[in-house]
Amino acid sequence: MTAATALSTRGLIAGYERDLPIVRGIDFAVAQGELVVVLGPNGAGKSTFVKAIAGIVPVFGGSVALGAQDITSLAPHQKIAHGLAFVPQTENIFATLTIAENLELAADILPRHLRRQRIGAVEAMFPDLAKRPALRAGQLSGGQRQMLAVARALIVEPKVLILDEPSAGLSPRIVGEVFANLKAINERGVTIILVEQNVKAALAIAHRGVVLVEGRLRHEGPAATLGNDPLIAELYLGVKPAGGGQP
Repeated sequence: MTAATALSTRGLIAGYERDLPIVRGIDFAVAQGELVVVLGPNGAGKSTFVKAIAGIVPVFGGSVALGAQDITSLAPHQKIAHGLAFVPQTENIFATLTIAENLELAADILPRHLRRQRIGAVEAMFPDLAKRPALRAGQLSGGQRQMLAVARALIVEPKVLILDEPSAGLSPRIVGEVFANLKAINERGVTIILVEQNVKAALAIAHRGVVLVEGRLRHEGPAATLGNDPLIAELYLGVKPAGGGQP
């Protein structure tokens, strides 16, 4: 039985200037419970694509749907209320606030009677954060900051969680910890869309990968085989397959 679609885009066109779109007509779908990694060279439009889905970058054409509901024109906070959470690469926590205050602020969108319950649930998922609620977020390591950002996003029990470059600037060991946490979150039933430059680490936890080039979806496939696909070297690195060059 085929899983229902959690999120999809149809002919999505987006960017910062209407006459110079960065995302150029992307058809994309992720199934419920799936973890999909969005790959591509620098400047391919990966971050712009997910920011457009989240409502942070203007959409000039096409549509975004969460399940069967069109959410294209909703504001970012409205998309959160409908079950779409987005963790940006930077400025994803409040460094001057404590861990507890960061979580409480994220919970403000919820009905009052649910706030403490949801904070307790994410603290159980991230015990290292729960141990030091009074610590200022600016004192956390890079990996701990990312986990706090993810915890904040999970407060609302999203149907779909989107992360933009969560491994940026982290050591290989911390990257492993962050990705292990993301895999565990996905195994709890949260659909994840992950923009990532660390191809090997991302494909190791993903079900499927898609490759964007110049704002278009150029290739996709199962994560287990995509890393060895010769077309990846061509699309992602600009390396022509052996025998594929001009005479």
